[in-house]
Amino acid sequence: EWPVVLMGGIEPEFLGLPDEVLITSMKSHQKYFPLHTKEGDLAPWFIMVSNIESLSETSSIVDGNERVLRARLHDAKFFWETDRAISLSDHGKSLSQITFHAKLGSIAERVVRLSVLAPKLGNFVPGTNSELLLRAATLCKADLVTEMVGEFAELQGVMGKYYALAQGEQAAVAEAIGGHYAPLGPTMSCPTESNCICLALADKIDTLVGMFAAGERATGSKDPFALRRAALGIVRIILENKVRVSLSEIIVWSRKTYIEQGIECKDEVGQMVWLFIRDRLKVHLREVGFRHDIVDAAFSVSDDADLVRLRLRIEALQDF
Repeated sequence: EWPVVLMGGIEPEFLGLPDEVLITSMKSHQKYFPLHTKEGDLAPWFIMVSNIESLSETSSIVDGNERVLRARLHDAKFFWETDRAISLSDHGKSLSQITFHAKLGSIAERVVRLSVLAPKLGNFVPGTNSELLLRAATLCKADLVTEMVGEFAELQGVMGKYYALAQGEQAAVAEAIGGHYAPLGPTMSCPTESNCICLALADKIDTLVGMFAAGERATGSKDPFALRRAALGIVRIILENKVRVSLSEIIVWSRKTYIEQGIECKDEVGQMVWLFIRDRLKVHLREVGFRHDIVDAAFSVSDDADLVRLRLRIEALQDF
């Protein structure tokens, strides 16, 4: 009556692929369980579950699943080798052909905005290297046109990191590229490296300002552009890294990058974005244990755009 648990192997020729590629191929595409060694390294084995009662011979089930995974990994290996033959800079030249939003231009135009906004944020994050940050911002979306990300969309950013390292970019540039989408959910860790913090904040703020300018909203249970996730990501990155900056000022900078590109972004867009982020901040603070009346009281004092100071005010009020 019980499903049958079986174990298959991964051929050595595929172990040179990035671990994230192997794991994605197994988990997301084939619903297998990747295995790890006691040291935490990826092992050349995986577990599969058969939903039929096994006969005396199970080798054919294992062979069939290994054959399916082998085909997926052959594709991944081909993409890995093909993509690395072209530099990220050259990949990035094709971003002008990808639309970010019908009203907001291409991904290439978005990269220009991030290249302006991220260095501005760098002035408020200790340890930031402006030159490396600008380089990371320039290359951060280039992997969107690679074969690997075309096949495994969930690896965007991750593959940019590996391609950057493969072409000799500095580790700080690669880390910023690889982590600028984070956090992708409430349980995912926030970036902690200075350049990555700046690029991740710039990416999410640009998304919110642009989508609000385009008339896109998160309504009820519908949030097709993951605006709530972006707002919560901004809140968590700022609070967990204690970034002392006026969020309303950042939003003004972001609006200017759109206006400079000839994209309409009215004054009220900035206020709507700020209020949207404040609402997510309130929800986040309640979820981490602060009473709703204390949160409301702290927020009623003034329109403070320093999220760290807002949190400190709430903590002080609760202690009192």
